[in-house]
Amino acid sequence: MKIGTIIKKRNKVRGFNRDQEPGEKGEEQSQFFLWRKWGAYPFSLCCRGVFILLILTGITSPVASENWLRGSILPSAGLSPKTIFCLPAGIAPYFGQLRETKEEPGSIRDESWMGIYIKNQKVGYAHRYRRLVSWKGSEYEEHFSESIIKVSRLGGTPLNIETRQSAFYNKEGQLKRLLVETTMSGDKIQLEAVVEPQKIIFYLGGQKIKEIPWEKEFYAEIPVKKLLAEGKIQPGFSQDFLIIDPLSYSLKISRFEVLGWEEVLILGRKKTLWHTRTKVETIIPVTVDDWLDEEGRVWKSINQSAFLTMTSLRQSREEALRPVASGFELAYSSLIRANIVLANPHQVTQVRFRLSGVPLEKLLAFPFDDDSQQLMKVGQDFVVIQTNSLVFDERRALILPITDEEVKEFLQPTTFCQADDPEIQRVAHQIVGSEQNAWRAAKKIARWVNQSMTPNYDVGFATAKEVIRNRQGDCSEHTVLMVALCRAVGLPARAAVGIMSSGGVFAYHMWPEVYVGRWVNLDPKWLVVAGPEEELVTDATHLKFGRSRLDEDLFQEMAQSVAEIIGQLKLEIIDYHSDPARQPWVKVNEHLVN
Repeated sequence: MKIGTIIKKRNKVRGFNRDQEPGEKGEEQSQFFLWRKWGAYPFSLCCRGVFILLILTGITSPVASENWLRGSILPSAGLSPKTIFCLPAGIAPYFGQLRETKEEPGSIRDESWMGIYIKNQKVGYAHRYRRLVSWKGSEYEEHFSESIIKVSRLGGTPLNIETRQSAFYNKEGQLKRLLVETTMSGDKIQLEAVVEPQKIIFYLGGQKIKEIPWEKEFYAEIPVKKLLAEGKIQPGFSQDFLIIDPLSYSLKISRFEVLGWEEVLILGRKKTLWHTRTKVETIIPVTVDDWLDEEGRVWKSINQSAFLTMTSLRQSREEALRPVASGFELAYSSLIRANIVLANPHQVTQVRFRLSGVPLEKLLAFPFDDDSQQLMKVGQDFVVIQTNSLVFDERRALILPITDEEVKEFLQPTTFCQADDPEIQRVAHQIVGSEQNAWRAAKKIARWVNQSMTPNYDVGFATAKEVIRNRQGDCSEHTVLMVALCRAVGLPARAAVGIMSSGGVFAYHMWPEVYVGRWVNLDPKWLVVAGPEEELVTDATHLKFGRSRLDEDLFQEMAQSVAEIIGQLKLEIIDYHSDPARQPWVKVNEHLVN
C-alpha cells in the first residue's frame, strides 16, 4: 500500500530490512447562463490529489476504466485527450456526445493559471476555465479545473499527480453532473455524481456506488460570483453552503466568510484584494484562504490540511507551465517518529502506546474487538493502547469452507476483491489443495503471496484480478490478493489499515485479517515465525486505525481511517517486549504454486 512509504523504499527485495534508519480565453460572460453560479477555484482540488497519494496512491484502472463513464458528458473538440475525461477505446457514451457550441468569440472563458507551491518550492500548476457545450439539443456550461503537481517519496522517482474536475450546469444554472479524475503513474481514480430530481447518484469507475436524496440548493464550489453580484462580499459576511463531495458520496456543509480587504504581495506586485476563508468539513478537514479581486478572480490561495499546506499564485500560462525541476519530498509528512527506535520490530511481541495529538473520539474509534489491540486507559486528551502479537493454535481452527452468518460479508466478491474470478479461484484451490484446516490454509496462502509477489512501488491500488496477473505491488497489492484468495476457498478475510514500525519510524500500512474461529492478523508482506514449530505471527508494532471489506467503499473507509491522523498523531512507546527467537520467514518452499 502506497501509504507505507518508508516500507516500500527500504525493501525492494523479499525479506526484511526493517531495522535501518531512514534518510533524512476571453473575459466576456455568457448571457445565456446564470454565470453567477461560477464559484471560486475548487478549494480541495490540489489537496485531494495529494491526500489520495498519501492514502491510496490511486485506485487502479481496471475498476476505474471499465465502462467509464456510463452516460458521461464528453467534449469532442477544443482540448487535448490529456485534459478531458475519456472513455476506453470502443466504449461509446451512453447519452451521446457533447459538443462545444458555436458561440463567439471563442468557447473558452474565464481562463486562469496558477502556480502551486509547497514550502516556497514550486511543485506544479492549476488551470481552470468555463465553456459552453451541447448535448441532445440542449446547452450546458462546463466548469473545468485541473491541477498537476510533482512530488517525490523518500528520494524516489518524482511522480506527477493530476487531478481534474468538470462540473456541468444546465440553462437554469443547476448542477447536473460532476466528474472528478485523479491520475498518478498511469493509475486513476474516477468519480462521477449525476444529479436527478430529488436524488444524486454517485459512480466509481462507471459502477453505481450510492444514491442520496437532496432538497436544498447545493453547489460544486462556493458561488463567489453570485455573492459578488448580490453585494454580499463585505467584511463580516459569513454563510454555510452545501457542497457536493464525490469522495464521501455526500453533501457537506462548508463555512464561507469574508475577512476583509488586504494588501497582498503576489510575485513582487502589490494588490488590494478580498480575503475570504472557507472551512470544509469533509473526509479530511481543509481550510482555504483565498484573495480575490472585485470580479471574483482568485490571485492567491492557501490550502491547509492537517498534514500539508499548499499555496497557489495567479500567473501567466507560460509561467505556470514552466517545468518543475524536482518533486517536493512528501513522504516524510506521513511518517511518525516515536520516542524509542525499535531495532528489530519483527521480534516485538507486545507494545504499550500512549497516543495523543488527534481528537479523542478518533482514537476511541480504533478497533478494540480482539485481543491483538486493547484499550488500556483513556485520559483527557490521550489513550493508552496495548498491541499483542498472538500465536494462534491451529487445533482451534474451523474447517473450510466457513459459512458462519456473522462473517458472511467477508466471503463475498467485491469491486476490488474479485474472489469469484476464474484465475483467482484456480490459484487459490491449487495453493490450498485438500487442506481443510482454516489456519493451515491461511498460512499456505500467506506464504504463496509472500514468495510470488515482486516488489513494485509505482503500482497504484490494483484489484485482485490485476494482481493475480502481474503479481507486482506493495502492501496494498499483497493484501488485496491474499484476501481474494482466502475468500475464494471459503475463508473469511478483510483488510486492516494502520501503521507499523520500519526503519526506526512508524509508517502507514495495510495488511489482511483472516477469520479462522476468531480474527487473526496475518501480514504476508512481513511474515514472522515464532517458536520451535515456526508458527506464523504478525508483530505487535502493527497498530490498527480501521478496516475495510475492499468493496466500493474502500476509498472512503481508508480515508476515514487516517483522516485527522496524518501529520498530527503523537506516538509514545511506554514499554515493549520482544522475543529474540522470532525471525523473518524468508525460506522459499519448493512446492509453492507458481
